[in-house]
Amino acid sequence: MKRDSEQFFQEIKKDLTRYGELRWELLKLGAYEKTGKLFSVLSYTLILLTLIFFLTLFLFLALGFFLSEWLHSTGVGFSIVAILYVILVGGVVAFKDKIRAYILNAVLTVLMNDEDDDEYSTPDTNESHDNNPHTNATDQAAG
Repeated sequence: MKRDSEQFFQEIKKDLTRYGELRWELLKLGAYEKTGKLFSVLSYTLILLTLIFFLTLFLFLALGFFLSEWLHSTGVGFSIVAILYVILVGGVVAFKDKIRAYILNAVLTVLMNDEDDDEYSTPDTNESHDNNPHTNATDQAAG
């Protein structure tokens, strides 16, 4: 009897140890997944911001040359573009708290969202799946 209880507790100890190891491994894998998602979103955002930067740069250069031709003065044309840049920077500085909150919410959404679970779920349909044989046609039409 004593030997059975020792063996029982040894098995419980071994099972609990294995459970703890598996939970730790699951925690590490979850952290790797979240880090990977965050890195991919940040990389995508960096690429997008770089493209937007160059688009803005070339648009403002084109605007500067256009205004230079239109006003017949290179200095005045590019001064207007510089003023537009100052207004743009002023807008970013004025709304820095909202921009920070938006970025923080976007990062937290990426970290908290389990998109992988949504990929494997079945889409919802409007069809009724009531398999109750006691339900009549009027109940189904009303519901």
